[in-house]
Amino acid sequence: MMEQFIPCPVCRTQIPVNVHQLIQGMQFLCPNCQAAVGLSMQSQPLVKEALTKLDNLKKGEPGK
Repeated sequence: MMEQFIPCPVCRTQIPVNVHQLIQGMQFLCPNCQAAVGLSMQSQPLVKEALTKLDNLKKGEPGK
């Protein structure tokens, strides 16, 4: 999967993230202010499910 970007909650700098690593619990640091961003344990399965559904839609497999 391509690298994605998340705006830093502190300074709004775009933080490059790997979505698969983000889902696995990795945190990423803002290159400008060093603030850490990541997903909570509760959010990880929800984001993974949403990404799976998105991938299925891209493949033309809605509802899976």
